[in-house]
Amino acid sequence: MKFLLKISVFIIPMSFIFLFFILLTNEDSYPGADYDIYEIPQFELKDLDNIKTINTDLFSGDFVLNVWASWCITCVIEHPYLMRLNSKGIPVIGLNYKDEREDAVIWLNKYGNPYKTIIHDFKGTLALDLGVTGAPETFLISNGQIVAHFQGEVNDLIWKDVFLPIIEERKMF
Repeated sequence: MKFLLKISVFIIPMSFIFLFFILLTNEDSYPGADYDIYEIPQFELKDLDNIKTINTDLFSGDFVLNVWASWCITCVIEHPYLMRLNSKGIPVIGLNYKDEREDAVIWLNKYGNPYKTIIHDFKGTLALDLGVTGAPETFLISNGQIVAHFQGEVNDLIWKDVFLPIIEERKMF
């Protein structure tokens, strides 16, 4: 019995250390992170101003696509980080998700507009095709391909751990 107690004092902590390092080195250790590469689905929607028709051709370079809405509380928390990305010259495209145009415009006037272009997806059709489950969600797009996807708030830690390694590997931006 004493032998089992001595061995368990060693094995249990070592198991936790082993599990910690497995989770630490696993690129999928962030819940909500997806690294599968797939094409942007075909779409045709209006911009937020209801002037231009936008389609898949928009995504011919490197972009961040951010799904947001005026009704999304977490989007307010995430928004200053998107403003910072924009100020660093990283092109951010907004996908306004299941939102009234007027509410979205008021929201942008209040918090600022980090988006190069805003796609208005009132019915959520493009979002559904992208696999969006809510807002905020952020996609890293390179030449029409989604190379990373994160469900939830993007902040400095998520940017550095989820997106930056792919950006550096692919020499984006």
